[in-house]
Amino acid sequence: MPTRLAEHPRLYASREQLERLREPAPLPMLAQAARRVAKDAAGFTLGERIDYDATTHNAHLWRARFNQQRVVALLVERFRTGQRRFRDAAVRHLCAMDGWPHWSWIAERAGKNHPNDIFDLSYGENAATMALGFDWLFYALSDEERARIVDIARRRALIPFLKNTEKKNRSWWYGKPDTNWNTVCAGGAGMLALAMYEFAPEAREAVARAEESVGPFMRLLKDTQGGWPEGLGYWNYGMRYAFMYLLSHERATGRRHPLLAHPSVKASLYFPLQFCPRGVPASFGDINQWSPLPFHYAAAERLGARDLPAELDKQWPGEARSRRDGPPDKRGQRSWPDDAELLILHPRKRPPAGKRRSMVAKRYAGLDWCALADRWPDPDLFLAIRGGTTEVPHGHRDLLSFHLHAGGERMISNLGCEEYLDTTFSERRYDLFETTPPSKNTILLNGVGITGKSTVKTELVRRAGLPGVRIDATEAMGGSRDGRAALFCGRLFLLLSSEAALIVDRVETRFPARMETRMHTHARVKLLPAGADLRGKRARLGVAYACDVPAVLCTAAGAPTAPGKAATMLRWCTHGRSHTSVTFATLLARGRPGATVAVTSTKTGIEIAAFGKRIRLGRRL
Repeated sequence: MPTRLAEHPRLYASREQLERLREPAPLPMLAQAARRVAKDAAGFTLGERIDYDATTHNAHLWRARFNQQRVVALLVERFRTGQRRFRDAAVRHLCAMDGWPHWSWIAERAGKNHPNDIFDLSYGENAATMALGFDWLFYALSDEERARIVDIARRRALIPFLKNTEKKNRSWWYGKPDTNWNTVCAGGAGMLALAMYEFAPEAREAVARAEESVGPFMRLLKDTQGGWPEGLGYWNYGMRYAFMYLLSHERATGRRHPLLAHPSVKASLYFPLQFCPRGVPASFGDINQWSPLPFHYAAAERLGARDLPAELDKQWPGEARSRRDGPPDKRGQRSWPDDAELLILHPRKRPPAGKRRSMVAKRYAGLDWCALADRWPDPDLFLAIRGGTTEVPHGHRDLLSFHLHAGGERMISNLGCEEYLDTTFSERRYDLFETTPPSKNTILLNGVGITGKSTVKTELVRRAGLPGVRIDATEAMGGSRDGRAALFCGRLFLLLSSEAALIVDRVETRFPARMETRMHTHARVKLLPAGADLRGKRARLGVAYACDVPAVLCTAAGAPTAPGKAATMLRWCTHGRSHTSVTFATLLARGRPGATVAVTSTKTGIEIAAFGKRIRLGRRL
């Protein structure tokens, strides 16, 4: 690291980007954001008290986010208008953070009262807020104000960061490659150290430790080809702080950062869009939610992803913008300064759209998540398919499962956690219905699904000239009283056309068993003689079933932890429990409730008749 860094502003926003805030917004979405920032900032000048739900999970983290939203909105409005009242209010908000007895909800609940006791997500976000305030206000601060903010930052953030990253006292998240905690905590502290590099004696070591911690996080992308094991919502969270820190490091030092050099980093910018077609998320594990955040534009510009801003613009929510980056606050408040950052980081011009492709099959190696689409972008029929391992942060027992979208609407979806509770991250996590196989679109064998500490591999295949995904989950089904639960358990997903997809499930056991495939939908369901008619708000999906042994279709309601309308569970079950080999076939046809499917098994293979096609498969798919 050099002795001195670039002049302020030196973090991820350049002087030119901040100065152009004085110019009229050239696009409707930017004009809309500017109106919201102006309204919000005017309200934020009235006081530093933050209204947040103290009963919610990790309540102080929400306070940190709302404060960051306030500080950045005030700073942006100060640049837009030149009015001192916004500068003064931002300084008051920064200094008010020192009056919070606890920055961490976790520490408060544990009765830990010293700032050095923990460095968690709240510390990381608060550190980033102080970094931006110090950097963007640097030349507008008096010597006394500057010294006070540095003092608060050292006592409440930089020293705790160093204490909690010492070799003998290292926080669990430090250097961990697959958790958003890494980049939020280390990235926030690293940004603060860069901002105060010449003023805080801890800054040089804090940057070095941030570098050491963030490195494994970014290098994991090489193994996953850009995919992220925590899913969409936590891709947003972890990557937001990763890119804010890395882009800040580049601007502060004037050097390209090696962690941004590998092609997998650029590939990762497309990952959330791959699993959120037409703005409808199809992720796995916790937080199946996503919408663009402004850092994505800055990352796309830095890495030369020229077609990406057009897709981000298409998915940027309008006036009724909802927060999709985590469990919603009970008051529905927005968090993070999305509108203010959009005004800074958006390229301010209509970007070119990417090329359209048909029949897309995508697999993220190392992650083993797959996507099938009839076309890209804006597919009419889309499947997201989950392979990989259960042993990831925020993971569920959802291997083998899938989501299906028809006409841009979610029609078949896993059930997930609607809120975080004290049990969500405890030893009782997998007692919650929403984390277990019965809440997923999967295979159940003798009433249970895949086990914990399991891994399944996916592979892209072609059967009868059709694109598909095959999964062998034999080992993941675990054991029974007599040894291995299944001799074979596999799924095959085939995309038949833009109107239909086929799922073939094959289960073989040593002893007679009861077998079931299960799906969940929030659409209206009408049962048919051999299937169901699903009607959503816009789309319609026909479901047809077949089996090579007697089977029965029945419905049930799930048991969500949070009160509310339960999804309908479609259960396609063997009629009895006397079978040792079963082949299920499920046809999912967009707008075609009368479609049918048939399956025949022989000693040599399986034959499926569906949607005018005859598909021959081996007994192991």
